[in-house]
Amino acid sequence: MKNRKMIVNGLVAMFILAGFFLISSFWPKEERLPVLDKVEPFVLQSIDEQSYDSDNGKVKLLTFFYTKCPDICPLTMVDFQKLQSELQRKGLFGEKVELVAITLDPENDTIEVIKDYSQAFKANPQGWKFLRGSEEQTQKIADLYHMKYKKFEGDFIAHNTTMFLIDQEQQIRGLYDMANQNEAVKVDDIVIAMEELVVDE
Repeated sequence: MKNRKMIVNGLVAMFILAGFFLISSFWPKEERLPVLDKVEPFVLQSIDEQSYDSDNGKVKLLTFFYTKCPDICPLTMVDFQKLQSELQRKGLFGEKVELVAITLDPENDTIEVIKDYSQAFKANPQGWKFLRGSEEQTQKIADLYHMKYKKFEGDFIAHNTTMFLIDQEQQIRGLYDMANQNEAVKVDDIVIAMEELVVDE
């Protein structure tokens, strides 16, 4: 009787395990990098004074910044240095993926000012693009990304701190926070996500 009960219990456990395997096989899998939105491509001036077209078939991490920013922007750029190094190590930087930084303050952030700023972070222009446009162009692109910003007296700009992971089809596939004094940019997560998008190409 005892043996029979053990056999029955064993069969029941086996059927339960089989059921779990079947459910996990057919249950729809959540997409790790879902399409959150699609944005229109843009053309802006890069600090090498060439036109930069975002519709270039590369995966991008896009952030907004301004050179007079006292904290969040420079902290983020320090982490972009780490991203740059890691992407270079993996052979993706400039070839398959780019880091893109668009100034929110074209009035003060001239080409020369941004160029000096970029050199402070050892930005390699091959795959780390610093861009500027007119006030109107900047506002239009910010609106595409639902990026809110407002300039105050003393050239201080309050702005959202979201960064955007964009695939080869101009689709937003991830949102990440800029750095702050308590938390760095999630460099490892971003690199993994970029690799996935490159493989899915």
